[in-house]
Amino acid sequence: MRIKQFLILFFLNTMILSAQDRLVLFFDFNKDVINEKSNKEFSNWLENSKDIEILNIHGYCDSVDTNLYNKDLSIRRVNNVLSLLELNKVQINENLKLSSFGEDFVQSKIQSENRKVEVFFKTILPIEIKKEESKKAVIEVEVNKSEVGDLLKLENINFFNLSDILLPESKPALVELLSVLMKNKNVEIEIQGHICCQTKEGKYDVSLARAKKIYDILVKNGIEKERLSYNGFGSTRPIYLLPEKNEEERIANRRVEIMIVKK
Repeated sequence: MRIKQFLILFFLNTMILSAQDRLVLFFDFNKDVINEKSNKEFSNWLENSKDIEILNIHGYCDSVDTNLYNKDLSIRRVNNVLSLLELNKVQINENLKLSSFGEDFVQSKIQSENRKVEVFFKTILPIEIKKEESKKAVIEVEVNKSEVGDLLKLENINFFNLSDILLPESKPALVELLSVLMKNKNVEIEIQGHICCQTKEGKYDVSLARAKKIYDILVKNGIEKERLSYNGFGSTRPIYLLPEKNEEERIANRRVEIMIVKK
């Protein structure tokens, strides 16, 4: 029964992660450092994988030796790969998940294929601003009239539910924000994330992750980190009172706002 439940969870995790990019690194028998071939593949991957963020790392072993030993070995493999990523300054998601399966997974008949670590990652795409698009999208923001603590009068930047994935229609507002920061070099901001629907804090509070997503996009597009900070407020500052009346109100509450910290 326990094995059956594990397999169900394993396949569900695999299905969820299948939409993400994956790097597979292999190990020699009873070793916790990637083998020579994978070391070369890792170097090539580093050169060709810019603007990425590590989300999950899974460790595995072959079926030789005891299950307890293999569990420990897979943990060491995961930790060594994580150290390798950190050493090479690869960006790590703040909600990184480490999993060590040992030999408790559907194994290949070829034992060498079971001695591995899977690294799941995503690409953080910078916004491409075309001159003609910038001219159409940018609305003049009265930054000079604002004071520290004021919110910039930008269109809301909204997200899919329970996610830090931006709605496609949010791009013009991001272009506007980026243009404002490029024009006003002395302005420093706090990016404030919000959620909808939930009246209590919990594991589905992605407000901080939403704020960090905007932070990452701005940094990737040349805005200095020193000018930016980010914070999550959960559902404590809704535009529309909870529970919202309709999806339009829920979308409006799933947002990021920008507060001026320094001028």
